[in-house]
Amino acid sequence: MKTVLLFSILVFGYTSFWAQSDPTFYGVKSHYGFIIAHSPELKPISQTNPYGIQLEYSWLKTSDKAWKTCFCYGRSGFSFAYYNYNNPDVLGNSYNLIYFVEPYFTYRGPLKFSLRGSIGGTYLNKIFDEETNPDNLLFSTHFSFYLALSLNLNYHINDSYSINLSANYNHISNGGQKQPNKGMNFPTLSIGMDKVINYKQLKRKPKSLRSYDTSLDYYMGTFASLRSSDRDAEASNHLLIGFTGGILKPVSGINGLNTGIEFWYDYSDREIAKQEGINDSAFSSAITAGHHFSIGDFYFLQQFGFYLTRPKNIQGNWLYQRYSFWYSIGSSKRWTIGASLIAYGKVADHMDGRLIYIIN
Repeated sequence: MKTVLLFSILVFGYTSFWAQSDPTFYGVKSHYGFIIAHSPELKPISQTNPYGIQLEYSWLKTSDKAWKTCFCYGRSGFSFAYYNYNNPDVLGNSYNLIYFVEPYFTYRGPLKFSLRGSIGGTYLNKIFDEETNPDNLLFSTHFSFYLALSLNLNYHINDSYSINLSANYNHISNGGQKQPNKGMNFPTLSIGMDKVINYKQLKRKPKSLRSYDTSLDYYMGTFASLRSSDRDAEASNHLLIGFTGGILKPVSGINGLNTGIEFWYDYSDREIAKQEGINDSAFSSAITAGHHFSIGDFYFLQQFGFYLTRPKNIQGNWLYQRYSFWYSIGSSKRWTIGASLIAYGKVADHMDGRLIYIIN
């Protein structure tokens, strides 16, 4: 309750200070879903249906300048979400503070179809403990990362109220900072309502504003993380450091394709090889290919990585997924900071921080 009150104070304080004529939205939605048991040992604790409630504040900028950041209309905002995992003794609850961006694919008329990307932090009140909670293999730190992707249908009943239906894919993980960390994947279906202030009919922009640059962009950068030398239990953390580079190709106002290469040295793999007497190098390299959204100052990348070299006795997979979030900083919009999550199938492995330079 205190968290909800604080969120409300911050939202109303923000709106009072940053009053604007563009549409703003105050929303509430309810969630109901299920937990994906992505490994056999998780099945006993995954047979529940999480439910929750989410409070939101968002805004939609309609100026030509805002349009040109992604060649689309779209909302962005903050939310607070409470999830109850319907297993109070093992999984407990989570409290999530979230930032999201939501470009519209359709915007003319009362029905709008959109895609939302969310990132934030979460507090979990139940975590793994070898003696008191040994069954919770999903979470081992009270504070973790929250990521979500949502498909949304928004219907404006009138100029003051709209209802929405969303299919959400939610993920919580500590990014491999402490073990065990299987991470939770829990899809939810949500239904909600928004109170709309300063509603406007969104109009088609002139043709001169609907064109976008299709030339190639290039990127290069570095990334780093801390990883445990014991993948199944708590142990000391070791540095992972790497470099990446590639090509970004826009194919629409917000969509693009990408390909690249990355390589890294993992000191935790070196420690594992030393402890187990394995003759494996801690150096890995891979080529990547995938899709990305470019929305204003944000990039969301979804990539497949194909190993060229890896410590085969430690890492048996030759294919991985990487999900990245970049945010442009500085007036040139060339430098970005962000994070990425690497996963093998449904199992999240670890998260890293990134500094990327984009060459237009």
